[in-house]
Amino acid sequence: MIRRSPDLPAVRLWMLRLWRAAALTGLALLAGWQARRMEPAARSAGVTLAEARSLFPSAAALAPAEWRGSQAVYAADGSPLGSILRTAPETDTITGYSGPHDLLVGLNTAGCIEGVRVLRSGDTPEHIAMVMQDPSFLDSFRGWNPGSAFPRAAAVSGATLTSASMAEALRSRLSGGPPSLRFPDEVSLDEVRHLFPEAAKLTGGPSRLTVTGSDGKLLGFALRSAPASDSVSGYRGPTESLIALEADGRTIAGIRLRKSYDTESYVQQIRDDTWYLQSFKGRTAAETSAMNFAAEGIEGVSGATRTSWAVAEGIKRRLSFPEAPESAPWRPAARDWMAAGLVTGALILAFTRLRGIKWLRITWQALLMIWALWTGGDLISLALLAGWAQHGIPWAAAPGAALIAGTAFFIPWATRRQLYCHQICPHGAAQQWLGRLTKRKIGIPGGLDRILRGTPWLLLCASPFLLLIGCSLAHLEPFDAWVWRAAALVPAAIAAAGLLVSIFIPQAYCRYACPTGALLAFVRTSGAQDRFGRRDWAFAALLAAAGTGVALSSPGMNGTAVPDKLVLKGTAMGTGWEVTVRDAAGIDPAGLQGSISDLLENIENDLSNWRPQSALSRSNAARTTAAQSVSPRLANLVRTAAGISAATGGAFDITSGPLVRLWGFGPPPRTDTVPGDGDIAAALAHTGWQKVSVEGDTLRKTDPLTEIDLTALTEGAAAGEIASLLKARGVKEFLINMGGELLAQGVWPVAIENPMRSVLLHDTALATSGTYRQKRNADGKQISHFINPATGRPVNHRTVSVSVRHPDCTQADGWATALNVMGREDGFTVAEQWEIAAEFVEEDGSGHQTVTATKHWMEH
Repeated sequence: MIRRSPDLPAVRLWMLRLWRAAALTGLALLAGWQARRMEPAARSAGVTLAEARSLFPSAAALAPAEWRGSQAVYAADGSPLGSILRTAPETDTITGYSGPHDLLVGLNTAGCIEGVRVLRSGDTPEHIAMVMQDPSFLDSFRGWNPGSAFPRAAAVSGATLTSASMAEALRSRLSGGPPSLRFPDEVSLDEVRHLFPEAAKLTGGPSRLTVTGSDGKLLGFALRSAPASDSVSGYRGPTESLIALEADGRTIAGIRLRKSYDTESYVQQIRDDTWYLQSFKGRTAAETSAMNFAAEGIEGVSGATRTSWAVAEGIKRRLSFPEAPESAPWRPAARDWMAAGLVTGALILAFTRLRGIKWLRITWQALLMIWALWTGGDLISLALLAGWAQHGIPWAAAPGAALIAGTAFFIPWATRRQLYCHQICPHGAAQQWLGRLTKRKIGIPGGLDRILRGTPWLLLCASPFLLLIGCSLAHLEPFDAWVWRAAALVPAAIAAAGLLVSIFIPQAYCRYACPTGALLAFVRTSGAQDRFGRRDWAFAALLAAAGTGVALSSPGMNGTAVPDKLVLKGTAMGTGWEVTVRDAAGIDPAGLQGSISDLLENIENDLSNWRPQSALSRSNAARTTAAQSVSPRLANLVRTAAGISAATGGAFDITSGPLVRLWGFGPPPRTDTVPGDGDIAAALAHTGWQKVSVEGDTLRKTDPLTEIDLTALTEGAAAGEIASLLKARGVKEFLINMGGELLAQGVWPVAIENPMRSVLLHDTALATSGTYRQKRNADGKQISHFINPATGRPVNHRTVSVSVRHPDCTQADGWATALNVMGREDGFTVAEQWEIAAEFVEEDGSGHQTVTATKHWMEH
């Protein structure tokens, strides 16, 4: 006879317990995996225009995402309204009662919060509804500048954890300051190495970076003056500085200028001045933020006084902004202590004879219901457990709820006692109280009883699939009805029906409808459940089906992916170019980069007057009036130039290259001497746009010494040819920046400097021509590189820039140059006559600027 080992039942019991624990863990992991894989797909579209209009009603367009996902928002006239961003996914680790939040945040042009809206949340619908119904909570953040102290927003009563986690998400997402619309470029490690030569790693940001060496040693901190300095204008615009602080976080170690919208020559004077920026070194941030520049003797760099003052003022303002406050140390809240007390009391009742004292049990049940009604309760539900599985357990935000849930699962798993359902659940307590109202009960026949007892298990099995398709599990159960301030209709109806029936059928809801109770019963190992039975087989099948559903529903299973924005960059024609493509699906970046580079090289070999062997240079070198065969590209540009010249009375002249060189501009060699009247007259004798003509692909000059300079058209023409290349490859939306000349396909918001402003480009081009771009000193005065073809001398008017929008980028490029040569007084009349969309910027002697636009500019 074989004797059974006395230890075998214990081994089987623990194997069963381990299986059930592993099954629950596996289901939770699947829910979390599904959430992590589906969330990026849900966010791939970024912020929509409709969502932006909920905070900016007049929004007409959004820029592509830049700083940490923020997007600039523009009105119909192209003026910037501010920027907009979402708190997720950066704040996904900040959870409320059952999950994190995705908030939509609008920042106005001053960098202050314009408004906050809840896009979606992993928290319970009832808690979210309570926050939404409290108008003062989200409005309390309006006007907050993230560079200043965080506002103390009162938590929403009944939704304390939810509202507190929203506030923390806002603080965390915007820590370090809002995005700068003027200086969006992130700080690179190479930049920081100018201030910290041993820098190996940058962390933090965006406006305060921690700098460490290769050995991990803290070297110091790098602070960006933007956006605090964005509104501090020097002679022509603001300047961004990079401020280095020593490892103590207080002492300035050095300062480096980054991008500037001011006059480049003035900015360069500051860079070249060895004393000015060094004068801040060794000062503390507090001292600098309180500095009186005049008293300190810091008056600026001679010749660039206004620019240097703006740099210093920007640094001062940045150091006046306190850093984002650190999170307060965690301390248990009152509801956490109450939850701990409930667990302790429940354990005492479950494991002592006190549970047999009737008056004590009734008192305990009353306390449970009062607790639930007062706090909204930390009731265990499928919705709560699913939220934790998807987003993580909020140990810091809701330790009391985590303690109750942990106890609810561990005690029946380890001791066979059903602690939560019998000793903690207020809904069960309420059913017991109502059951005492009458002794007349309804008996359920045995067959129907068995069928009804399977209902909780059916609901439990259905819950993973409901979760998979995005349904809220809160509507399966009545527990959210205890959040009575914002109880939803479905949970409230289930609660009312269950409580009413429990008067006549004891514990009706617990027996016949509670899926959470079924889940806790599955964990418990007692009586008939001390063996692997039908419920275990059903749970194993449920786990397998849920895993298959998660795998099939995950993004990427169909072989598609959300395309990323593609940005290609390079240099050509003595300037930089950039092509941005919104829909990059199916594009080979390396191949497209090579094709664009080859195209630009071909254009330079044809049109450059800087390359001696280009087709244009060879044509200029041929001192002849005989017909010359030229490329269709060159002939078309000369033809376009002639049309603009005729329309502007010769203000645009592609033969004025010798005059440009005479005044020290153009290709080298250059001269710094001021030409005399005789030199000017000699050059004028061989210029004039009428001296060049084309017929087909044949070019003629009436003067053999006349030269052609197509510089004012080449960049625009190159942008047009790049656009043709992109369209031929099926690209539908792109923005081309060719040395500052822009060509857009689709709707793109872009910026114009001096003064800084924005416009919307919709299937059109924008060219800006500015006298401030290239200047040099001559006889103690600054002269422009724009030469009046009629006088042979630099233009002398108050117009500093002209911007033109035109469907053809070559036309936009040429007209911007022509109108800048003419100046606003004459150019405005001509632009109106030819229906050119143009905007003129004039500047008086004090630096005040006036912007004037033609009718067609305003209509675009």
